[in-house]
Amino acid sequence: MKLPLLLLTASLACLALAEETKDAPAPTTDRVGFPAGYQKSFQVLRTVKHEKEGKVVTVYGNAAAASITNVTQLPYPYGSVIVMETALLPKDGTGKPEVAGMHVMRREKGFGAAYEANRSGEWEYTEYHADGSYITPPAKSATCSACHIKAGKEKDFVYQARLGGTGK
Repeated sequence: MKLPLLLLTASLACLALAEETKDAPAPTTDRVGFPAGYQKSFQVLRTVKHEKEGKVVTVYGNAAAASITNVTQLPYPYGSVIVMETALLPKDGTGKPEVAGMHVMRREKGFGAAYEANRSGEWEYTEYHADGSYITPPAKSATCSACHIKAGKEKDFVYQARLGGTGK
């Protein structure tokens, strides 16, 4: 399976979880934090351009997250922050893509307990607009955690195409 198709399949499966988990337990405070300056201070882990959909998805990791380059190094160290940025490509093909949103996950000791049955390790999730406002606030992030369960414990609940294997 090609990577863009795999990401699309994973995204559709996670969207199906949204209705199921809309009232599920989740953190009530934002312990993830908006990653100001991530484009300059984080490492690009992978980029996938979706021409048909008019978007580009770039995954960034802070130094702790970027230190993991092979599944044998898992789990991610505490303090790892991963940002999946979705940017819209300009319709005329010129100019810089405009950031539409950021899916952010952070791993810290004890994180994730608030998700209860939907816990995916010690990760918490939040989605932001480029201005730092919420797309998905912490209290509604159970869908994110439930989706990351599908990535699997053996991958530390992170979809990790850059580490080899199936892209999960």
